[in-house]
Amino acid sequence: MPTRGAFGVILNDTGQVLLVRRRDFPLWDLPGGTLQENELPEIGVRREVREETGLNVTIDHLVGTYFRLLHEDEQSIFVVTIQGGQMVRSGPETKELAYFAPTALPKNMVALRPQQIADALAGKHDLHPIIEENRWAFRAEKILQKLQRNRY
Repeated sequence: MPTRGAFGVILNDTGQVLLVRRRDFPLWDLPGGTLQENELPEIGVRREVREETGLNVTIDHLVGTYFRLLHEDEQSIFVVTIQGGQMVRSGPETKELAYFAPTALPKNMVALRPQQIADALAGKHDLHPIIEENRWAFRAEKILQKLQRNRY
């Protein structure tokens, strides 16, 4: 079943990127997530960022919509600016929040995020890349997801 998600690149005053350490998988990710049925990415990114971080954001621009063919996944990446709210350190979907320098991103990140962050920092707009994925890595990821679900 195809999935659609929206994620926000949030920078602090020193140019560090805000990342969320997920509860469901031991990975760091941009704040964001799966869109609800018929939800526009521009609405979903604000909802998801608020749910995961407690922050209210406005959209500066769309970096791009990235398509992962094997995953049947579409990810809209936005540069967003904090407009209010109170940052939460953890929550139902969030194990931890932290800012990272773009040159010192954690190794255990969701696939494509380092490239998407680099595209955002380079000021790119309205990209539409189609990502050719490694079939063996894809299969390994599916096995790990199944094992993870069976643990709980």
